[in-house]
Amino acid sequence: MNKAVRYTFRGLLVILIVGLGIFCYGGWHLFGDELKAMRSLKMIDEGLYTFTFKGDYGFKQFLDQGGAKTDRDMAQYIATFLSKGYMKLPEGDEVEFDAGCSTISTSKLFCRSFDFGDKGQNMVIVRTYPDDAYASIATSSFAFIGIGDEWHPMAGMDGMTALATVYIPFDGINEKGLCVADLIELDGDTTDYDTEKPDLTIVGAIRLVLDYAADVEDAIRLLEQYDIHNSIGWAHHLSIADAERSVVVEWKAGQIHVTDTTLVTNHCMWEQRDCPLAEESHRRMARLTALQIPANEEDALSTLQEAAYDEWTIWSIIFNREKPSGTWFIRRNWSDPHTVEL
Repeated sequence: MNKAVRYTFRGLLVILIVGLGIFCYGGWHLFGDELKAMRSLKMIDEGLYTFTFKGDYGFKQFLDQGGAKTDRDMAQYIATFLSKGYMKLPEGDEVEFDAGCSTISTSKLFCRSFDFGDKGQNMVIVRTYPDDAYASIATSSFAFIGIGDEWHPMAGMDGMTALATVYIPFDGINEKGLCVADLIELDGDTTDYDTEKPDLTIVGAIRLVLDYAADVEDAIRLLEQYDIHNSIGWAHHLSIADAERSVVVEWKAGQIHVTDTTLVTNHCMWEQRDCPLAEESHRRMARLTALQIPANEEDALSTLQEAAYDEWTIWSIIFNREKPSGTWFIRRNWSDPHTVEL
């Protein structure tokens, strides 16, 4: 439970004026995919939204132009793409959170708790159906686009700003049943590096895996082609699982390390490290290891309850590979599940 990722996407609101003006002059052809996605945006519970994006949200072009090594650079690309090149991103505020998470995987299920300082953030479940990639469901938060902890789209062109969360997935499942989640690695390596490979931030890596990986081997192969960059001085690792294999992917000085494991918390897995910050992560892993492996969604719910922390666990998910689908529990409200299918 320490500082997690920050995403500087403040300033996307100015796109609303540009988009509205162009739309008035026949911009449906230019902004058709975005406008349809905006129309699908709805609140399904207090503080919980969903929308569906079908079509081209620019990720392939983002990869082709070399990706981005900072959150700010990725934010600028989003602003340029959503506005079709009509604007640049203004200066924005930095967003910081304290965080810690857990995942556990079986052949059928992938359980995920996402813990970060609760400041009233509004969450969003994003379904994407890209033209030339895999469909997926992912979780994000409007707080991470840098426009205020409690911001939520009120009406109309607010939806354009909400679409930025397509690029900010923290976990998800794709149509092949591959699951991925971002977790802070409290004792991980934060050394920046720059090789001749193209660059991706950690959330960009999650979108890469969801869009283009059919299984764990695909995901590793894709990640090996990029320099993966951390955020706000903290290391991150990715929990990735399919029906046959579950791994954690970590980096040290640009070198990728893959460890087979069905359980991931917030400490380095490929080597033992002495770090006081990670002591709670080790205790949580020991506690979860002692539990019965979830055989069904009822067992998985019990596991998520054991992993949860009061005032910390903002969302918990059970991803089901067979459907594929996800069932969300918001702020430990275990009696009120929200299931979304592809």
